[in-house]
Amino acid sequence: MTTRRGLWSKAALVATSGILAVGAVGCTSDSGGASDSGGASDSGGASDAGGDTSASADDYGPDTDLRTDAPPVQAEDAVETAQGEVGDGTLHAVELDYDESDSAWQWDVKILADTTDHKVVIDAVTGEVVADESETTDDQEKAIDLNDPMTYDDALKAATAERDDELRGWKLEYDDGMIQYQFDIADGADEQEVTVDAETGDVTVD
Repeated sequence: MTTRRGLWSKAALVATSGILAVGAVGCTSDSGGASDSGGASDSGGASDAGGDTSASADDYGPDTDLRTDAPPVQAEDAVETAQGEVGDGTLHAVELDYDESDSAWQWDVKILADTTDHKVVIDAVTGEVVADESETTDDQEKAIDLNDPMTYDDALKAATAERDDELRGWKLEYDDGMIQYQFDIADGADEQEVTVDAETGDVTVD
């Protein structure tokens, strides 16, 4: 799940005060998400939106296993930061991956506001906004919820039942009419994408 920013035109960062309430925005607890509302802790982020001040980007390389050594900013914090940038809109994708060009782990949070689709890029160690990239679209996106109908923990458990190796990135998104988790699971250089349908629990390995 590499970041492809060429598809987006960079827009100026605009700070707003509105925080969008689009479902629950947690991640998990033990294997990768936020603590209380279901998001990524070990695999996705940590305690506050500003990140762990003792952590450094040098502590997290491209081969970091997110199941055991995730960067400190949680998915829910990244979503809150992105919503503060964009304002009202439809949250339709959250992704944590390693950006080779920036040599950093980053959250990509996508929010559709009217006819503008924003991708807010957030440093997963510091919690700082790296970019707000946007494009005009007529797509109709469905809102995702990091806690419903399936939590990160449950999705990761289903994915690793099929392939139990290191986690090198993950995302939750609405795509092709389906809300799905995708996990990049690797054994050394051998990496596969494991997709979990958040509504049916079906698992596919590519």
